[in-house]
Amino acid sequence: MMPIYIGSPNHDSSLTEFFQTCETCQRDRELPNIHKRVLDATTMDKESEINNVAEKLQKLKVNNPTEHESRLQDTDGRFFEIFGSLLKQKSEIAITELDTYLQSSADAHQYGNLAAGLLYECEEEESKPITCFALEKEVDTHELNDCKENFVEVAVGMNIEDLYEEILFIICNNLKCKTDDVDFIDLLEFVQDVFNVSTTIHDELLKSAVRKESPKLRLNVEIVKAENLMPKDANGFSDPFVTLYLESNGSHRYNSSVKYTTLNPVWEEHFSLPITDDLKEEALIVEIWDFDAAETVKEKVNKLFGVKGVKGLSKLMKEIAQTASTGKHDNELIGRASISLKSVPTGGITVWYNLEKGSKTKSRGSVLVTMTISAEKNKRVAIQEHRRLLNLLLMHELDSSKVAEYWWNGKFNRNAELIRAQHAAQSGLTNFECAVSQWSVYSKIHENHQLSFTLFNNILDIIITVLKNLPNESEDIKTFWEGAKRILPSCFSIIRKIRARNVSDKHIVSMVCEVLDISSKIKSMGHPAYNLFPKSMYGFMSSVDQIPNDIDKVLVESINAGAKEWLEYIFQWSKPNCKSNPTDEENLQFLIKLIQMVRSDLQRAMEYFDKLFYHKVGVHFSSVLYKLYDKYLYDICKSIIEDVCSHIKRLDILEDITEYTDIDTESLTMGTTLFELYLVLKRFSTLGRSLCTNDELSMNNFYCWFMPGVTHWLDISFVKALNRIEKAIELDQLQPVDDSVKYTSSAVDTLAIFYQINIFWQQLDWPDLEGSYTFIAKIVHDVCRCCIFYSKRMPRYVEAQSLTTNVFMVSEEWCFAINNIDYIKQSLPTFMKELLIDELIQKIGELRTSLDADRCATTIKSLVDNALDTQKSQILEIIEIVARRMAPSIKRLLAEGAEVVHEDSNSMEKLMMYMESSLKMLYGILNELNFSRVLDAIWTELAVMMHDLIKVNIDKRRPPSFFHNLKQTLGVMTSCFKIGRIATSNIEVLKEIEKTLDLHAYETADLIHQYYIELLGVQKRISKSEYGQLTIKGNFSGSNLELHILNGRNLISMDPNGSCDSFVKVQLFPTSRFPNVKTYKTAVQHKTRFPLYDELFLITLSEEQPFKQNSLILFSIKDKNLFGITSQHIAECCITFADLMATENEQIHMELLQPQYLESETIHALECRQGDKQAREFLKKLKSKLKPSI
Repeated sequence: MMPIYIGSPNHDSSLTEFFQTCETCQRDRELPNIHKRVLDATTMDKESEINNVAEKLQKLKVNNPTEHESRLQDTDGRFFEIFGSLLKQKSEIAITELDTYLQSSADAHQYGNLAAGLLYECEEEESKPITCFALEKEVDTHELNDCKENFVEVAVGMNIEDLYEEILFIICNNLKCKTDDVDFIDLLEFVQDVFNVSTTIHDELLKSAVRKESPKLRLNVEIVKAENLMPKDANGFSDPFVTLYLESNGSHRYNSSVKYTTLNPVWEEHFSLPITDDLKEEALIVEIWDFDAAETVKEKVNKLFGVKGVKGLSKLMKEIAQTASTGKHDNELIGRASISLKSVPTGGITVWYNLEKGSKTKSRGSVLVTMTISAEKNKRVAIQEHRRLLNLLLMHELDSSKVAEYWWNGKFNRNAELIRAQHAAQSGLTNFECAVSQWSVYSKIHENHQLSFTLFNNILDIIITVLKNLPNESEDIKTFWEGAKRILPSCFSIIRKIRARNVSDKHIVSMVCEVLDISSKIKSMGHPAYNLFPKSMYGFMSSVDQIPNDIDKVLVESINAGAKEWLEYIFQWSKPNCKSNPTDEENLQFLIKLIQMVRSDLQRAMEYFDKLFYHKVGVHFSSVLYKLYDKYLYDICKSIIEDVCSHIKRLDILEDITEYTDIDTESLTMGTTLFELYLVLKRFSTLGRSLCTNDELSMNNFYCWFMPGVTHWLDISFVKALNRIEKAIELDQLQPVDDSVKYTSSAVDTLAIFYQINIFWQQLDWPDLEGSYTFIAKIVHDVCRCCIFYSKRMPRYVEAQSLTTNVFMVSEEWCFAINNIDYIKQSLPTFMKELLIDELIQKIGELRTSLDADRCATTIKSLVDNALDTQKSQILEIIEIVARRMAPSIKRLLAEGAEVVHEDSNSMEKLMMYMESSLKMLYGILNELNFSRVLDAIWTELAVMMHDLIKVNIDKRRPPSFFHNLKQTLGVMTSCFKIGRIATSNIEVLKEIEKTLDLHAYETADLIHQYYIELLGVQKRISKSEYGQLTIKGNFSGSNLELHILNGRNLISMDPNGSCDSFVKVQLFPTSRFPNVKTYKTAVQHKTRFPLYDELFLITLSEEQPFKQNSLILFSIKDKNLFGITSQHIAECCITFADLMATENEQIHMELLQPQYLESETIHALECRQGDKQAREFLKKLKSKLKPSI
């Protein structure tokens, strides 16, 4: 019958197909140990087996994805989940299971509990209780008979009849057996059956045995120790010794040594007492005395300081008095014990006996005594007889009981055990001599019919200590090594075939434990002087010609041999369908299956056997296995993986990620399978570093084979990420994922992809630093490209979902598009931190140079910054789209409001409703930053729109009232922008627009007045004018203005002679505010540049006019020509009523200036009023005043 290895394929192929189907459908679920258990099953009914696996799969369906997640994940067959979180969960479970067993091998362990806790659930067809590794077989009666005859023939010293007569003699002189305990007839018949002696010979030999003289007996006694003895000395202790004798011969006494100052003495001394009377009437007397040495009175007195208690002092005083009076020093009895020899069994006894003294009941302590009864006989002959007897008894036991191999543990039936024990006792054999005989006899029989290893372990426990103290040339030492030579092959066979039995057999661990115990005890005896491992019995050794005489090395060879045999077996089964040219996919699946079975074997080794091997023989079982598997898998995996990677074609991914194509399905499958193999090998390599910490392993650099494959996988993941993002946007209902957030499902789904990629990176755990940077740079690049892809696709999707209407309404969809992109943008730096890029850069700096680290960091930062900038640009682009879409409606409503603001119209209400609904929608969904951006964009559009609206209406020569209305409408609209704590940030734009509208809303007179206000601003900024100064004084008296024009200084020359004929013209502005006030002039001051005017003007005003805001006085200095017909403008200055009031009756020096035709808004507004006579005349006069500067 062929051995069934763990994980063997002896089951229906349809079951494998079913599991593979289940694994394909449920690949993302946790399936711990199901694959192994299904493969191990051999006899379970097919239908019930499938139902059982289906039930387990159903139980493992936890955390089912939502309908939305399922639809999204089905896009790529749950690609990211399989290689992300789900694969991580499987890895963590596997690592946790391994960590449980990778504890220190030096920890204490309960092997019995291990054996009771086996979890492998394999069953064999028509299975029955199994107690060993090797396959059971029926006991061959003929084989046992031949073996029995062989042992009898080689007997030395006497023939079978002599031995038979000796056994009959022992039965007739049975020691320590009551007549009602033994059926002598049954015992004699049993012996006759064992020896296979005819009745005639039996009768003759029985008569001869009866006539023989009874054997001379001896009582063998060992006084082991005593405890809790009664103190007899003054110091609270005693100096005990033992006296023992037989009750029938009290004069013949035996004494032990004295143990001073103790109540718990240990002697361990042996005595042999001849027995002369009837054994059943004899008794052993054991007495314990307190020894008192001969001492003088002075010596007694010196003990006074060592006295303990009042009783001790009283006792010392009595001793001193007795010594002083009589000089005697008698020993004092502590207690005695009387032991009847009829209570001593044949095999001896070790018992505690209480000490007594007369009728006193007080505890006096107890003594431990070992006793055996033996006959006086020649030891060598007795040992030979005992061995031959053991041969016959065991052969008969095996023949009659039909016991299975490895089962018999040394327990004979009652008659056989009685005969054996009587022979040992009457022959005077010690336990050691009996155990050596058993070792010799049982080891020979074990070669043909395997006995229980527990039996040999128990024998070694008895003999090993004594053997270590014997010389190497001792006969017992020789016997021991001969037995070891016969037993060890079966021990190593168990180690080799450790996988050949069903692990559900609960005796496996205890069996291995016994084997290792035997090996350890034999090893403790050192190296024998002759070959312990003959070539004929150790053909499995790698170097048969040079087998070391070392148990540890042979044990390791046995472990390796068994592993090699198992590897060859599973290799043949696991090969891809025995094809001559398997595909790359089949080769990868083959390696995965092979490595998984090897890891399963290693896990089994760590779980069930590692601590046993370490504690028993100091061998790291799993480490030995791993080193073998490491070399084996290296040779197989390297060639296949490199060959597969050489077939991988680089994916053609367009640089423009907005346009991409799907990838060949076979290439995707190849990539995923290769990565699965990488993870399997990574876990295998990690396990190796734990098991073989100081060894150079072949698989340490396995990752180098996967460089093309991992790059290929990253390309696949990038394309699948784009597909997944596209699908996520398509499935997005543009509703918040929950009430607490303001982004939708596509953003969450996109970040979920990044999360799974991060988990993939953690799973990859690339050992090489440079390769790690290469891969992480690609991951960063691909993730950034995915962010950009999303930011470009999202607005397209919203655009497609938007309804086309005449009036653009801001919708939630546009807001969510902005929030989604911004959410991904904000999450990108966090994702980069989770990739532990900074730690990688730091390691690069430590390994290489800081310059290299900075260069790498700069590259990564540039990728991330580019993605962030692109996303920001996309957000701004969406915001600009929203603003541009809002602009036409706002422009139309503004124009309507400007036309009919004072009429009975709802245009203003429409504008208010439109702005409030749009801005509230934006404010309620967008964050503060993006809402502020929207406001800025609206204001930018509004500025362009308002300038266009103003320009168009200026060209249409709309009256000032139109622009006034337009300003009011703009004010209504801007009030809507002040929402919450956020207001428009572009205040300058608003001010500029309002200023423009104000200018065009002025009447012409007010506009001219505005020009002079601007001129006053220029004047105040001049520190010293090139046109000179004008000095005045003034004050308001009631409603009258007293204006005193004093003088002019340093006026510019207007005549050829270098002087001028100047006078001052006074006007009040705005003219519309002072309709009844005339123009005032001073007298002409001839031929001087420093004229002294000194003229006082009294200007009558109304009560309200002095307090009108921004009212001002214009002083124009002119030069009178020679004929006094015309005058030429020299310069001018002005002052407001408010400034004049502030400096009443004080001289005011004003810098003169000449007007310049500047490109100001006021002048531009006047120029736009071509149909206004006042404006035309003002501009004409203004141009006439212009002269080239000095």
